Amino acid sequence: MEKLLDEFKTAIQRENEVLDQLVSLGEEKQRHIVLGQLKELDGLMQREGLVVANLEKLEGTRFKLQQQINQKWGRDDIQPATELLSRVQTEIPAQYAGLEEQINRLAYNLSRLKVINNHNHELLEQSLGYIATLEALLEGDIAGTYSDKGQQVDEDRARPRLNLLDKRV
Repeated sequence: MEKLLDEFKTAIQRENEVLDQLVSLGEEKQRHIVLGQLKELDGLMQREGLVVANLEKLEGTRFKLQQQINQKWGRDDIQPATELLSRVQTEIPAQYAGLEEQINRLAYNLSRLKVINNHNHELLEQSLGYIATLEALLEGDIAGTYSDKGQQVDEDRARPRLNLLDKRV
């Protein structure tokens, strides 16, 4: 069981290393979005795709190891990390500290990556809004029409554009 837990801990450690790479790429992506460097952003997204593919393989490995640990403990389901840690602390205390560190780091990295991805999404939305505003200024804009639920309804693009009230800032 100790060997299996060592492999599990190593798998999580490798996932953490890849998540660190994704965080770094996400931060770099922010700079390219803000500076409007589309060519660099495109290349970065291709690199990111390769890193994500590697992460998927590592996650598959970690999941299989966690299944094996659960089977050795007579469980058919996958127990959450907190339960697994609790059981390791009780039954194999020598493995607890290292495993706890890696699992906590994994949770931290996932949270950090989620925040960066949300921020990048917001930056992209702002960039698209800015582009739409510039386009409207150059070509004119149609007045906004809204549904009964308050959602903006697309207008016929063939009409000449005129916007008196609805401007995106």
